[in-house]
Amino acid sequence: MAAIKSLKRKHRIIAVIVSLLLVGAYLFIARPMLRAMGATTYGALSSHSKGIVLDSGESLLSELPPLSELSGDSLRFVATPSFGKRWMAVSLSKVDARVFGQLVILNRETGSVSRRTFQMNPSDFDEFTKRWDARTTVYWGDFRMFTDGTPLGYERKRGNTIMAGIGNSPCHYDVLGNLAAVYVGPLAEELNDLREPRINELLESDQC
Repeated sequence: MAAIKSLKRKHRIIAVIVSLLLVGAYLFIARPMLRAMGATTYGALSSHSKGIVLDSGESLLSELPPLSELSGDSLRFVATPSFGKRWMAVSLSKVDARVFGQLVILNRETGSVSRRTFQMNPSDFDEFTKRWDARTTVYWGDFRMFTDGTPLGYERKRGNTIMAGIGNSPCHYDVLGNLAAVYVGPLAEELNDLREPRINELLESDQC
C-alpha cells in the first residue's frame, strides 16, 4: 500500500512539473513567437508589443482611458499609417444601452494631439464587435514580413478576458482597419484614412 501511495505521489509531482514546463514554454517561447507573427493572444497589448511593429503607437494608445476604466464589453485600438499625415487611437466602451467613444489624433506634421468624445449606436457597436471578434478570436498570425499594410494594435475586453493583437499584415490588420472605418468612420471621419475599398479583392488574391 505504501508503495502505491508513493507511486501516486510521484505521478502527481511529475504531472505538476510537466504542467509548469508547458506553461513556461507558452509564456516564454510560444506566446512571444505568436505575438511576433501578429497572432491574437491573451493579455493587454502593452505586455507584449515591445520590439514589434507598433512601439511608436503605444504612447498614443496611452492617451485613451485605460482598460481598467472600460466596461466588460469594450475595445481599444491604435493605427499608425506609415505614410499618413495622422495617427489615430480609439476606445469604445458599452455601458448598459450606451456606447461611449473617445478619439485621439496625432498630427505627424505638427506633433499636436487632439481629443474628442462621441457616442455610438449600440446596435452598430454590437455588429462592429461581432465582425471584429469573428476575425480576431482565433488568428494564428502570419510568418511573412510585410513592408506595406497599416500597423494596428488592439485590445478587446469581454468580461474579464482581454485579448490583443498587433501587426501590419494586410490580410488581417487592414481588414480590421477597414471595419473600423466602416463602422466608426461616420462618427470620426479621420478613421476613413483606414478604409480599403478593394479589401475583398485583396482577400481573394494570392497574397492572402
